[in-house]
Amino acid sequence: MAETSRGNWSTWFEFLFSCIGEMVGLGNIWRFPYICFKNGGGAFLVPYLIFMMLLAMPLVFLEFTYAQYSNLGPGKVWLCCPLFKGIGYGMLTLVAISGIYYNVIVAWTLYYFGNSFSYKIPWGDCNNEWNTDNCYMRGQNVNNTFFNTSLLNITTMQINGSNHQYSTNISMLNVSRQTSAEEFWERHVLDMTDGIENQGYLRWQLVLCLLASWTALFFSVLKGIKTSGKVMYVASTIPYVFLLILLIRSLFLPGAFSGLAYFFIPRWSDLLKFSVWSDAAIQVFYSSGLGIGGIITLASYNKFHNNCYRDAMILPVLDTFTSLFAGCVVFSTLGYMAEASKVQIDDVVKQGPGIAFMVYPEALATLPLPQVWSVFFFLMLFTIGLNTMIVQVQVITTGIFDNFPNLVQRGKTLTRLSVCVVGFLLGLMCVTQGGVYILQLIDWYAASVSLMFLLLLEVIVLAWIYTTERLYCDIEMMIGFKPSLIWKFCWRVTCPLIVASLWIINNVQHEPIKYGKKSYPSWAIGVGWIIAIVPLIMIPAGIVQSFLAAKGDLFQRLHSTLKPSPMWKPAKTKGESDENNVELIKLNKSGDTNGANMYGKIDKL
Repeated sequence: MAETSRGNWSTWFEFLFSCIGEMVGLGNIWRFPYICFKNGGGAFLVPYLIFMMLLAMPLVFLEFTYAQYSNLGPGKVWLCCPLFKGIGYGMLTLVAISGIYYNVIVAWTLYYFGNSFSYKIPWGDCNNEWNTDNCYMRGQNVNNTFFNTSLLNITTMQINGSNHQYSTNISMLNVSRQTSAEEFWERHVLDMTDGIENQGYLRWQLVLCLLASWTALFFSVLKGIKTSGKVMYVASTIPYVFLLILLIRSLFLPGAFSGLAYFFIPRWSDLLKFSVWSDAAIQVFYSSGLGIGGIITLASYNKFHNNCYRDAMILPVLDTFTSLFAGCVVFSTLGYMAEASKVQIDDVVKQGPGIAFMVYPEALATLPLPQVWSVFFFLMLFTIGLNTMIVQVQVITTGIFDNFPNLVQRGKTLTRLSVCVVGFLLGLMCVTQGGVYILQLIDWYAASVSLMFLLLLEVIVLAWIYTTERLYCDIEMMIGFKPSLIWKFCWRVTCPLIVASLWIINNVQHEPIKYGKKSYPSWAIGVGWIIAIVPLIMIPAGIVQSFLAAKGDLFQRLHSTLKPSPMWKPAKTKGESDENNVELIKLNKSGDTNGANMYGKIDKL
């Protein structure tokens, strides 16, 4: 029996709320609504729900299964197939890279949160030192510098004795104008330079916010799952409370229901576009947090007999509900903004952090008591971001502890502190005046190549090399029954085909990175590809390491590294008595590492 001193979740609810915190991120607030209306509104929900069943449920179930069976995180769980342990190392590398910039986004929410306590909302007008003559406020008349993008400038000219009227779209003549919220974001919060070549100086305000976010994160993971599990009770609940408050308020605003109609009413013709299906699958993939080790880490702290099958059915549904819930909040508010500005919703919504840090602050500034609503909103964003970062730090520290077990007995606090300190220092490059260009560069390339490939290789190795037969034996050992054969088909056929197709199409259609209309220089694109490849380098490195550690000729080494390691054993949950695990003890003594003998099967490998 594999004795573990890593600990387990005190209750199932700690695990549930931690998984919710890992799955429900900033992407549910801005990415899902944007992708939805971009791809046909309600029509997008059809492929989204299909892929939630075909991709998210089986893959979440897969990652729950082999992590819970072994009580090992991504850095050690590949004892099930040592040749491909580089997959786990690649996941740890990818999480470390994404954590550098993700906590910078959390720091931005803290900066807005602090400014929300001002007597006058600083992004609410154009009378600040950072504003330019191009600043305007939506809803004001032309004399007060408001230019309605739907307003037409009528010019009368006399030609051959007759009057002729010509209309010119004013918005085309004033494309450089920015709202007060946009100027607050770009000229004050970021104080942006003109490109990645010019990094400028550190924004000390953002440095302090970054320090505060890493400090909060350290205290949240101070005692591992003993503290993070308790924190998640609050941190995973608060966003739903704030979203409900904002939804109720937004539903009473003019234009709210036109925004909801835009969100839900399908444009069925868009279902014929391949991009709609591709974007739906990718959104499910990212929203569920697959392939980065978060789900594996959280499941590795489960008790051995936890019903992981039930959990895999519940959590994707909760993730889908959250996306739809957040979409209602976003689109009801955007409908109000479109109504106030007399523009189409397409002209209000922006991709990426635009909704969170430009469009939403502008909307909040128009509400009664804007300080109160802004405090609620940015506190919600902070808790959502903190949820995700707690899991990411847990992934890294769990990987360290699993590979260096001596640290479990001593130095755990120092290790967690070191991870947070290093993360803070590396994040400083993203809080310079040109830091947003670095942040987008990492975000653009980190997931475009490596994330999908890691997940693709994970499902192929587990389904075809470790085999679904082993997985089903492991599942029966944990929960007492074997699930439907449909999951075997998903793991062996459906999931690999979908993920492989997405990976190939995304790389074929990959476009060079831009920030708005600003193109990145060639050297920066080269750096981006290096960032994308670094996690994948861990795969051949792991193969070489496994071969060197194995004994025998080439065939013998290959054979031994494709089989589960002798150390691959079912985990013993803390507090479980040997009397209650007689079958598992016999299994361990027999040397059968996959459970086949327990069910009268012979392990061919």
